[in-house]
Amino acid sequence: MGTEVMVLFFGKAEVAAGSKEELFTAEDTAELRRMLLRKYPALAGIPFRMALNKTLLKEESALKKNDIIAILPPFQGG
Repeated sequence: MGTEVMVLFFGKAEVAAGSKEELFTAEDTAELRRMLLRKYPALAGIPFRMALNKTLLKEESALKKNDIIAILPPFQGG
């Protein structure tokens, strides 16, 4: 059935999604990634990492209620 999580988009990912944040329902980060790429095909051209509750993911993870996922493309220094 999945868990509702908040997804935050940053940088080029925000431009690709046309939004700063959106609610999604998914079982885990692998399913969420597939959903994001299906809904926003432009994300496929952006190398991005996912952070779960402010921790960069090194592998896929199950999602829990009130989790926050950040979509982080490469950032340019300034």
